[in-house]
Amino acid sequence: MSASKWLGYVGYEDTLVKSQGKYKLAKEVKDNFQDLLKEWKELQETVQMDSNEQKFQSSDMSTSSCQNTDSVCVSLKQLERLKSETRILKENLPKVLNREYITAYGKLNTTEKEMQTLRTEIENKSSEIEHWKSRHQNSMLQVEKEKEEKFTIQCEVSEIMKQLSEQSEYCASLGAAVCTLLWRVSRNEDSIKSFLVGSKVDDFFVMVHHTLESYIATYQDEMPEEQTDEAQFVLALCGIITNIAASAYGREFLMTNSNGQTLLGTMTTVLSQTPVTHSARLRNLILMCLYNISINQKGLKFIMTIEGIIPLLAWLLTEERETDNQIHTMKLMQSLTIASDNLKLIHQINEELPIEVLEKLCSCKHPELRETALELMMDIKAVQAEP
Repeated sequence: MSASKWLGYVGYEDTLVKSQGKYKLAKEVKDNFQDLLKEWKELQETVQMDSNEQKFQSSDMSTSSCQNTDSVCVSLKQLERLKSETRILKENLPKVLNREYITAYGKLNTTEKEMQTLRTEIENKSSEIEHWKSRHQNSMLQVEKEKEEKFTIQCEVSEIMKQLSEQSEYCASLGAAVCTLLWRVSRNEDSIKSFLVGSKVDDFFVMVHHTLESYIATYQDEMPEEQTDEAQFVLALCGIITNIAASAYGREFLMTNSNGQTLLGTMTTVLSQTPVTHSARLRNLILMCLYNISINQKGLKFIMTIEGIIPLLAWLLTEERETDNQIHTMKLMQSLTIASDNLKLIHQINEELPIEVLEKLCSCKHPELRETALELMMDIKAVQAEP
């Protein structure tokens, strides 16, 4: 029930109380007035009768008996007392019946009608109140029932979430174990052909693609440690793809399969989204995979068509902290520079990669890194010197 309706009910009750007070006052005045009129008529009749008796009675009225049986004998003393009471009533009646009481008496019928109307309205409002009270009680019971159902559902959801977490941990552990074993098996080049036979290869490529996307979306801000099951699972998947790309048959298969090309594009995206302070091993596997793909002519053309590949490699070479990753990055860039009709790509490398970075790498203490940097610089200069 709204507050406005409740205030309306209170107003009706206040009006009823006030009207009842006026009604009682007017009723009392009316009764008193009727009593006074009755006494006044009786007094007038008595006085009239006394006057008539005095005309016909003898002078010794006190000792004689009344001759008329229809008349009342009143002594002079009683008559004087009645006259005195009559005079007092005449004097006090105007004081009692003042204008306020007369006005209230005149409004008595109207007040009675209003009170009857108010009684009817209050009865209707009381019925409405009882109706809303009943609905309120039913609503409260429904709320309590819903609270119990909500609590039950929350308990069920909590239990389901717990089971889902346990199932997720189990799946991650199972995936890490199985894929790690498969990663080891895929190091054997003879097993690659057997691995790529059948209709489930496309499903495997799609699964790796979605797993990498989900992994980056979930842990982009804070990558998990490499010892966790999730990280081991993702590393094993990337390791399998890298081993596939390490064989000539596997490189050709990846480049002629649409799902394989989509997967390589996803791996390049992962390479750009992993922070340089984490997941060094994951970047290492992806860089090796791309380098293996670049050995294939179709793979080289595919990598060259990847948008932003040169700025990405230049950024990795500048920001990367792991020496192995820097070496693989330069090897991939070197593979791109020795391709035919790549003058535009060389200009892009010169724009994105500061010469100071290459010169610094050429003078570093790590022999393999220094040698790879020198080879990359020589290849760039050789291509620029070509007519």
